[in-house]
Amino acid sequence: MIEIKQQDEQLFLTGELTRKTVNAAFEKKSEHLITKQISSLNLSAVSKVDTAGLAWLLLVLEQANQKQQTIHFTNIPAELFKLATLSAVDTFLPIK
Repeated sequence: MIEIKQQDEQLFLTGELTRKTVNAAFEKKSEHLITKQISSLNLSAVSKVDTAGLAWLLLVLEQANQKQQTIHFTNIPAELFKLATLSAVDTFLPIK
């Protein structure tokens, strides 16, 4: 399960970003997450990630770009960064 909470201009993700949690219903719900008030996604409490989770993060970036909004990711878990590097998409992730 993945939980998302907003605090100020950040979304805090808690739990696993995996193919078990990133399903069609979750993706549909996430379309409305990125608003003008959101500038970053804090991933410090993400305990597990796989390629489905990485793909979802790239989808969030695409949705933000469509809204002409800039967002970045903070506190990226080492597992996610390694997966992004192995998948050759690490340069697409705006990390602060």
